Amino acid sequence: MFWEKTKKISADDVVWCFANILGRHPHSTSEIKIYLQSCSDFRELVTKIVSTSECVTRKTTAAVDFVYDDSESTQRNILGILKKLQPMKAAEHKKTRIGKEYDGGYIMLDDFDGITAAYSIGIFNEVSWDLNIADRGIVVYQYDHTIDSLPIQHPLFKWLKKGLGASVTSELETLPRLIEKNGHQGRSDLILKCDIEGCEWEVLPELPRECLRQFKQIVLEIHFLEHLTDPQFATRVERSIDVLTADHRVVHVHANNHRPYCIVGGVPLPSVLELTLARVHDVRLEINEEVFPSQLDTPCYRGRGDFHLGLFRFQESV
Repeated sequence: MFWEKTKKISADDVVWCFANILGRHPHSTSEIKIYLQSCSDFRELVTKIVSTSECVTRKTTAAVDFVYDDSESTQRNILGILKKLQPMKAAEHKKTRIGKEYDGGYIMLDDFDGITAAYSIGIFNEVSWDLNIADRGIVVYQYDHTIDSLPIQHPLFKWLKKGLGASVTSELETLPRLIEKNGHQGRSDLILKCDIEGCEWEVLPELPRECLRQFKQIVLEIHFLEHLTDPQFATRVERSIDVLTADHRVVHVHANNHRPYCIVGGVPLPSVLELTLARVHDVRLEINEEVFPSQLDTPCYRGRGDFHLGLFRFQESV
């Protein structure tokens, strides 16, 4: 990958460098913001990260894109997690693409009747999902503390320079508090889109069940699946998935091909997955025979082939 000296870095760039140079994801969105504010281009970002005491201590000398792990213990740990993400078919609803082709668009159930508000968390410079939702007459509450303004305005956009966190800080709010501030307590006519660059693993375990239950559909990007080789990280992911699927089931899955495939416990996985979940009491669910990607999907990274997930169906080890 070649970067021009004048190229402004993004949150994705910071996350990529952490994953490939330090072998971990950022601890918080605040850690991402430190590098966004202090680095003018990608070369400076890499230089700063490789010169940190953490990198020197690890004796990390090169970025590694591909992870290979075929241990039986890792496989036993992750198959139960992956089984909970098995896509189901919502028999009475067709799917539709919300947002533009390539990165920024997501496949959802075409079931927006009665929805009065959407939460869009993680904006940066991409609001095509938000525009499509607003064009349906739905107010979109937008949150991102890493930008100073929206790239595009719309009368139904309500943006606040706040990020999503597991606890309240000067820059972060929790999802229950955002819902409360917007007067949406007890509502069941909401939808959620969330892409917070790996910080979902901090946020999800702390969410009360009744909070996520308010959302009829959830679109979520999950990151760093190659780190499921780490038992502690795998435990955190399992707790997160248990919270996410307490009242929802996956109805669509798509791999983000910005990052490579990895082998984790002998299981081929993308580093980043886009999940669409539906609230179980709103849909009639059946076993899904759909192969992913579907005809509605497009590669996130234009010019690269999309990752083929097949049925994305897993069985726990005997």
